[in-house]
Amino acid sequence: MEDRVDGAELLLAALTVGATTGVTDATSALVRDGALNLRNLVRHRLTGRGQEALRSLEADGGGSAIWQVRLAEDLIRAGVDRDEQVLGVARDLLARAEAAGGRTEIGQVDARGAQGLQLGSGNTQHNTFN
Repeated sequence: MEDRVDGAELLLAALTVGATTGVTDATSALVRDGALNLRNLVRHRLTGRGQEALRSLEADGGGSAIWQVRLAEDLIRAGVDRDEQVLGVARDLLARAEAAGGRTEIGQVDARGAQGLQLGSGNTQHNTFN
């Protein structure tokens, strides 16, 4: 994990890990508990658009790039990206996921004008553009 990471990027990575981590047994319980704690901390501070983006992320295990951008914008607008308590929970969740063997990727994505964009690791995508 990078030392200097934008708060919104850190939160997106942690929220995505919480939605997609597929570890087992007691370790998965620690990751799930951390993810639930983070979502609860974040959820009550988001606007309607941010709430919708978070639901999308939870529903499809990572959310589309558009929803990730909208969620990041709302995290910034609400100041969640600068809340040290929330960022600490996100860092802890990422550390738990990495310890459990999960991949955590933090980085900025510019999806303007993208078609068929897919984020994450180990994915397969087939596109037909007409």
